[in-house]
Amino acid sequence: GAQPTMDYSHISLTFDGQGRAFGNGGCNHWFASYHLEGENLRFENIGSTRKMCAEPIMRQEQRFLELLGQVQRWDVSRIDQLRLWPAQGEPLRFWPEQD
Repeated sequence: GAQPTMDYSHISLTFDGQGRAFGNGGCNHWFASYHLEGENLRFENIGSTRKMCAEPIMRQEQRFLELLGQVQRWDVSRIDQLRLWPAQGEPLRFWPEQD
């Protein structure tokens, strides 16, 4: 089922508009290429730095990166969440950054 991130971790996602995405996975910085065609979206060549953190954070980050590689489409919910949908299961959900 859907699981929120741990209170003290921060997962982020930025699209550069030129086919690269990057962010923080909770412990490490991650990066990937992405392909966007309408509502279809996929991430490829996902990588990250290799800093070590507490085991629960590392497991959460690994799961996030695995799910990112399964994304097939995107949408925005009625409450302005970006949702990244895998082939099966719940979406990854992101809130816009607050100023």
